[in-house]
Amino acid sequence: MYICITILRVLHCNSLSLTAKIRKFMQTTKKITAQNQYLVRKVALTDSIKNIPAGVTVTFDCREAGPMSSAKSCVCRLNKSAGFEKYKIGTADNGVTYSITHNNK
Repeated sequence: MYICITILRVLHCNSLSLTAKIRKFMQTTKKITAQNQYLVRKVALTDSIKNIPAGVTVTFDCREAGPMSSAKSCVCRLNKSAGFEKYKIGTADNGVTYSITHNNK
């Protein structure tokens, strides 16, 4: 009987410490998310590029839209599917922001 009570106390103590660890982890996660406002944003870059009207240049911030390398890949795929250079990408500040132009044919 004494062994059963001891085992139950150990299990109860372990479950409380596990609950405390989970709470602490959740609080830490909330703090990280609050500090970095760009952490949870996700943009469908291909759809955003496709929605650019013809003849218009749009500037994207890499913290919101993703890295320039991803945008270059999207532009390359879209140009390949179009069969000509439909979109053009460039940067003036080493990739912090990048501009995408929808060319008229």
